[in-house]
Amino acid sequence: MSPSSTMLVLGISHASAPLDLLERLAGTDRPAEDLVSDVTSVDGIDAAVVVSTCNRLEIYAETRGGSTPFGDTGETDRPGELTGLGRLFAEHTGVDHDEIAPHLYSHHADGAVRHLFAVASGLESVVVGEDQILGQVKLGLERSQRLDRTGRVLAKAVQTALRVGKRARNETGLNEAGRSLATAGLGFFERRVGSLHGKTALVIGAGAFAGVVVAALRRSGLERVHVANRTPEKAQRLAETTGGVGYDLTDLPRLLTEVDVVVGATAATGHLVTARDVEAALAGRDGRELFLLDLSLPHNIAPGAAELPGVTFVDLRRIAEEGQEDEISAASVQAAHELIDAEVEQFRTGLRLAGAKPVLTALRNAATEAADAELDRLARRLDRMDGIDGIDGTVRREIDRSVRRIVDKALHQPTVLVRELAADPDGARHIAAFTRLFAAADAEDSAASTTPNGQSTPSTPSTRNHPSTPNTRNHPNDPNAQNETKIEAIA
Repeated sequence: MSPSSTMLVLGISHASAPLDLLERLAGTDRPAEDLVSDVTSVDGIDAAVVVSTCNRLEIYAETRGGSTPFGDTGETDRPGELTGLGRLFAEHTGVDHDEIAPHLYSHHADGAVRHLFAVASGLESVVVGEDQILGQVKLGLERSQRLDRTGRVLAKAVQTALRVGKRARNETGLNEAGRSLATAGLGFFERRVGSLHGKTALVIGAGAFAGVVVAALRRSGLERVHVANRTPEKAQRLAETTGGVGYDLTDLPRLLTEVDVVVGATAATGHLVTARDVEAALAGRDGRELFLLDLSLPHNIAPGAAELPGVTFVDLRRIAEEGQEDEISAASVQAAHELIDAEVEQFRTGLRLAGAKPVLTALRNAATEAADAELDRLARRLDRMDGIDGIDGTVRREIDRSVRRIVDKALHQPTVLVRELAADPDGARHIAAFTRLFAAADAEDSAASTTPNGQSTPSTPSTRNHPSTPNTRNHPNDPNAQNETKIEAIA
């Protein structure tokens, strides 16, 4: 971990950009792993986590030394000219940076942590409170961990966000009715035709998201849910959970004439169901209405199908623009924000306390080494005194215990004080002061151990050479001169 770190987030989502732009971003062939690697190759960035969904792409980065890899790192919705991280963002998606820049948002320090917690809680989702985002945030962390690109602060922030997201849903009512994109989309159909009970559905895709969709369809009372996928075996395994049948994607044109509801839930690029496919299927449906729900970006179902008579088409755009009839109560959303504010403060305090740990370690090491040296000196002195035949083991152990107890008692109050001051809003400055104090004491120790003629004499082991001791006697610009867990911008 670098000496002075801060968290940054740069992102784009349904809340900041039109869905046609998000669709183009989602159509990139480059895996998120490439973006993680590219971001952590930027000078000043220690770690990165990428959260990538059909309607969101965000880079969470841990930077050192107050670095600002992109133009504006303030608490703002309009980042400055794309540089560093922002340019990498545009290169990864294949969209010109001048086009994407107006839709990017950025936050730093506390703002980045708060945004991450809100995202994991579902407060920033198309459907407020949906829980699919939790798995996507977790996937982003696991991806960075596999690449060994996760710093301690960033990893702790994401792990905390996952816990906060679960708390927000369980304690504030955000998870009412098992909200998800699938339930929101089905709600449109149910408001049009009433209950879907007894109808048959077809889900395109057999991945994790498709599994969530199948579960939502089953809860809606559909008689049967079929699944179509590039791998029919995977489709069959998922379909069996609802008494349905698994099919190959080549069966889609025929299935469009048989089922009532078709749901696109795969990350495939290109339209798997075209307007021509739908038009042909309508001719064989004897006037029965076809309900198309496309929850994917890029689209699985051609939007042009919405113009055909006998079709009700719902996609992410419609869900985002028209909202949901069963909106979460304002009280639940407010309660979730208050919970997040408290968690951000607790997270910040935890980082300050972590910053105090090396100081406390150095304090105890210094006292322990001094006690050891004095005990050794006493033993050597007694060995040289006339009439004393050393001290036996029992006496030595009792003396040792007494000295250790004195050290423990002497360190108790300073330890409590260091922890209290570290948790203070100005904790970083207090820790820096303690670090300087150790450096000054160390210098005095060194001076005291030198004789007037300039020769060194055996001295009490100091904190100077201890590997975990903070040392600020280096050059002021030396990045190793400060406490390695100091979180300047957050603390």
